Amino acid sequence: MARTQMQTAQQTANRKPDRIDQGARGTAALLACALPVFAGAAEVDFSPRVELGQNWTDNVALTGSGMEDSEWITELSPGFTVSVEGPKLTADLDYQMQILRFNDNSDLNEVFSRLDAAGKLEVLPEAAFIDAFARYDQQNVDTEGRQAFSNFFATDNRTDYAVVGVSPYHQGSWGSWGESLVRVTAYGIRYRNTDTGATQPVDSDNIEVAGTLGSPEGSRGLNWRVSGSFNGTDFDMGRDFKYTQAFGDLSVPLGFRSRLTARAGAESDVAEDSSDGGLDESLWMLGFIWKPSELQSLEVRGGDRFYGSAWEASWQRRGSKGELSVEYTEDPTTSSGVLGDDDLFLPGFPTIDIGSLDNRVFLQKRLSGNASYEFTRSILAARVYSDRREFLDMLGGEEDSIGFTLSYDWDAATRTRVGATVNLEEREFESSRKDEYAEVNVRVTRQINKIVSAELRLSHLLRVAQAPPSGARDR
Repeated sequence: MARTQMQTAQQTANRKPDRIDQGARGTAALLACALPVFAGAAEVDFSPRVELGQNWTDNVALTGSGMEDSEWITELSPGFTVSVEGPKLTADLDYQMQILRFNDNSDLNEVFSRLDAAGKLEVLPEAAFIDAFARYDQQNVDTEGRQAFSNFFATDNRTDYAVVGVSPYHQGSWGSWGESLVRVTAYGIRYRNTDTGATQPVDSDNIEVAGTLGSPEGSRGLNWRVSGSFNGTDFDMGRDFKYTQAFGDLSVPLGFRSRLTARAGAESDVAEDSSDGGLDESLWMLGFIWKPSELQSLEVRGGDRFYGSAWEASWQRRGSKGELSVEYTEDPTTSSGVLGDDDLFLPGFPTIDIGSLDNRVFLQKRLSGNASYEFTRSILAARVYSDRREFLDMLGGEEDSIGFTLSYDWDAATRTRVGATVNLEEREFESSRKDEYAEVNVRVTRQINKIVSAELRLSHLLRVAQAPPSGARDR
């Protein structure tokens, strides 16, 4: 994935000073100085690994029916994990290099890197903390281009991205009177090695400030809470995004396990001006909370916001062998805000539902559900989501996507695991065009020793692009 020299020179000339890179270097230096002080007697665990893989796909370029090209892909993936556990510091880092060699298309040979790191530093006992996080991976650029579930496919629509951030926060407990939480999160998003056929995404610096003050969790009687937040994104090129929200919540008991809730406040009208960030429009929501036990909770609210009727809901249920969660949210955001949301990046699931990597502002209406269940020697996991994006800029329009993933892993024998994954997704665009994807892969993994493992993976991926009556192109 290499950009041309002309693209690189033009982007370098047009971009703003790289403040987040300087901030990341400063944060890294500060943490490097602080680690010896705070780590103390921390336990450090280093675990290397090497994975060998042989992969076969019947559609390496994700072309339409009748144009598929099969390919054998050899994979070598060295990596390691580092875990730090101490009285004031905890940290986890996972790095993996992915070396791919294509049997019939050597020009597609590539080396990728993936990183997932997070740490927490306790500054004041049970009160002040600093979270730090970093993620490096690959992602599709344009939703109207060919969408890949992994790096095994040649779509000319991929890029590397890095998210690096720090998040200090303070949580206060004020006895029976109340509790508080104040958090500031700053992170940068940088794109590198974008495919030459894709538009180079725009880097951004992001800041999120949020605070709440209210009744202690689980207190009886009348509960109250006041909350405020600000989200800002500074794009290297293009108009910046600012969104502010402030509201108060009241809830009253409705029986022993239920509550009625009311919310009122104000927020930015980003449909009118996405870069202002003022408290332009009022908001209100009514709802209820049902919490029969510590293992299950349900919250539902409905009301009115700057864009009209609004809803939000969440349901969580935990058992001894499985978990189930369903959530529905409506919020204005950008692709930078989506990439900064770690909840979307679940191990074992593709991240194809990020959307186009651009600086457009949209109202995201997202329904997502996750479930998992552990049998004696196997694990079954599923994810389903429906994502509607109503764009709030001058171009307007909507984009819908629906996706489903089912994954099953079985410990067939000592050091041998057999697994299968099914991925389905449908995207519908304003032009009435639809893209449908279906992938089935089967894998067998053998742990040769403590460090080395080998895997055989077979995959079938079907892509169907239904163009509108006229004027659209299938990329």
